[in-house]
Amino acid sequence: MVNEDKVKLMTKLATYEKKEGKESLPVMQYYREDYIVYHVMKTAIAATIAYVLLVVAVCVARSQYLLENVHKMTIEQIGGRVFIGYIVMLAVYITTGLIFYIRKYENARESVKRYLHWLKQLNSFYKEQEEEDS
Repeated sequence: MVNEDKVKLMTKLATYEKKEGKESLPVMQYYREDYIVYHVMKTAIAATIAYVLLVVAVCVARSQYLLENVHKMTIEQIGGRVFIGYIVMLAVYITTGLIFYIRKYENARESVKRYLHWLKQLNSFYKEQEEEDS
């Protein structure tokens, strides 16, 4: 005999695994701090690469101005501005990434808790069926 509640639960589990679980389940392979630090570091590296590309693009776009005024500028001025811009951009990206990945981890944890609750319910269905059979 087919238990309707068991079938509904199995359908929920399958749907979860195909949709939400594809994103949430891999997140839970990490400890909270490891997941957050790993992804924030990836964000910092990507921000660094983006900033270098941005500086190069600005230098190319403003090359005429730079060539005409190179004698008026010092390495300290240019380096200081570039470094301060980098620090500000990196701080914004790291803060944003930190907030985003903390939320993502917490949402995944809640989602997986719900999934594990459904698995426990399914396990209890199987235990009940086993007791009835024996």
